[in-house]
Amino acid sequence: MADGQSYRKLPGRRRGFVFSASLWTGADHILSVKSTRFQEQYKRFYFRDIQAIVVTKAPRFVISPAALAAALLAIGVLIFSARVAPAARWLWMLLAVLTAVWIYISAAQSCTCRLYTAVSREDLPSLYRLWTARKALAELEQRIAQVQGVFTQDWADAADLRALGPGETAGRGDATGRWAATARSRTWVSDIFVTSLFADALITTILMRSPDSWLADVSTALTIAQIASAIGIFVQRQRGMLRIGMQRLAIVALLFIGGVTYAQMLGDTFAAARAGARTAVVRPRALSGILRPLYSGGAALLAIAGFVLSFKPE
Repeated sequence: MADGQSYRKLPGRRRGFVFSASLWTGADHILSVKSTRFQEQYKRFYFRDIQAIVVTKAPRFVISPAALAAALLAIGVLIFSARVAPAARWLWMLLAVLTAVWIYISAAQSCTCRLYTAVSREDLPSLYRLWTARKALAELEQRIAQVQGVFTQDWADAADLRALGPGETAGRGDATGRWAATARSRTWVSDIFVTSLFADALITTILMRSPDSWLADVSTALTIAQIASAIGIFVQRQRGMLRIGMQRLAIVALLFIGGVTYAQMLGDTFAAARAGARTAVVRPRALSGILRPLYSGGAALLAIAGFVLSFKPE
């Protein structure tokens, strides 16, 4: 650093496709580093000024670039090993177990973390798993106690008597990390969105065994319902009616649907080229046999995530 201080990295790091975050400790302060592909943001929080660090247990369905690359590699291996039935079966079971573990960790072992001073309130994105937050807070507690002393009073009673941070605005979280009553976990639009994902995953699974045309039409109608309800979720989030988690899920669902549709178009184009067709393929058709398991599994995972977010405690 420019001032010549030495920094030690705290446990936890958030690595996204564009955004990343980490925490570092200096001699008398915490350094929060948040970066994108275009800029980096540094903030110092001196130990003497920290009022509280609040950890709230909450679902966090975070997918890192490394995890996505591993998932794509596994799916590619499954596609190429589809001709070997025993191997494909064991690989699907392994992928299902790993997916179940990720869902459990994301739903039951995740959290949000926020730091309060008298004049600021800062989210700490790098601490999004409970075990990482515990390790970081254990180290920070010792450093803060060296400066502020040991807190002997009942902290819960003290927190009720003293407001933390600079004060909350309408529609934002309070001192415990909870959202205001105006932002809900679910609405009728989000219920339609999650239900259509569940139904689409079920119908696509049935299509793998019985490829009826009317079921393919129902799947297409459900996809349209997902897109329409996702737009409704964006509108309700903008009006402060829904929490941000459901909006993020809708974004992931739209990207997933678009990616599968694009893969189907590429497959149709290559198939037409091998068949010697001279005109472009413009008529959409049902998902191919390779994409159906991928789409069914992805829709089921999104539906489970939506179910967890819908019944997240207020």
